[in-house]
This record gives sequence, structure tokens and C-alpha cells, in this order.
Amino acid sequence: MQLLVERIKKHDRKAQEILYKKYADRFFYLCFRYSGNETNAAEILNNAFYKIFENIGLFHFINEKAFEGWMYKIVINEALLFLRQSKYYNTKVEIENSDLCNASFEESYLTEEDCMHVLQKLPSGYRTVFNLYAIEGYSHQEISEMLEITESTSRSQLSRAREILKSLIKKEI
Repeated sequence: MQLLVERIKKHDRKAQEILYKKYADRFFYLCFRYSGNETNAAEILNNAFYKIFENIGLFHFINEKAFEGWMYKIVINEALLFLRQSKYYNTKVEIENSDLCNASFEESYLTEEDCMHVLQKLPSGYRTVFNLYAIEGYSHQEISEMLEITESTSRSQLSRAREILKSLIKKEI
């Protein structure tokens, strides 16, 4: 991986293509979780890879995990930037600590596809906070800084999202 990164730093198109093919599917899925549709997810993904390739010279390779983490943060930041610039993004919606597919429904188990379907029904503000907290593992303080909202708003959005998700999951089962 280090050799690939070095080749990309030298603007090697073939190396860029290799990196893109290796991570595009995983990062597309991440973008889709935030954007809610494939067109926007593709746009976010392309913008993120553009930034990765533009800024790779600033990255000092330690190991593959660190490199993946660096790219992952760029993708998330690009998704959040897209949402902030989107006319459909609404942070004035509300979600607490929960696993979407376990949401106290021991008698039912949803597939990953079912979970994604339900999650996409949330308003963008709720979905964003839920993704950052429950899936990505960010704290409310970190979310508040990333989204430029208060910690209490982050907590409130997480709590409301959980309520909505429970209601939606009950309808799915």
C-alpha cells in the first residue's frame, strides 16, 4: 500500500485507479448512508476522491489502517459538506445510543438491506446525527463541532431519530 500511495503522490493515474477501485464500493455505501440517494452519493464519492488525490501529498504513510482512516475522514467530511450545502438538509430535527437493527425488537431481525431502507426514511438531519453517533462512533461533542450545532441538539436529534426508527421498524415487521 505504501508503494501505491507513493505512486499516487507522483500523480500516477493507474495507481489512482487502483486505489479508487479498491475503496469505491465501501465509500459509496458510506456516502449513500448520509445522502439518501445514489446520485448524491456518487457526487460525494467523486468529490471525496478528488480531495484524497489532491491532498495525498500531505499524508505521511504509517500503515494501511492509518491511511484508510485518513481517507474515511475525508469521505465523511465531504458528505457533511454536501449536506450542509444541500437545500434538503435540515438540522432542526432530533435521535440516543442504539443499534438500528436491534432497537429492542428481539422477536424480529432485520437484514442490512432492511436497515438501510428504514434509515433512509429519516429526515436528513436525524439520519446524519444517527450515522455519526450510532454507526461512526462520534461523541455528541464531536458531532456538535462537525455540524455546528449544540451538544444538546445532537442528543435531541439522536433521541428523536431513535423514536422514529422504532416506529418505522414496527411498521416493517
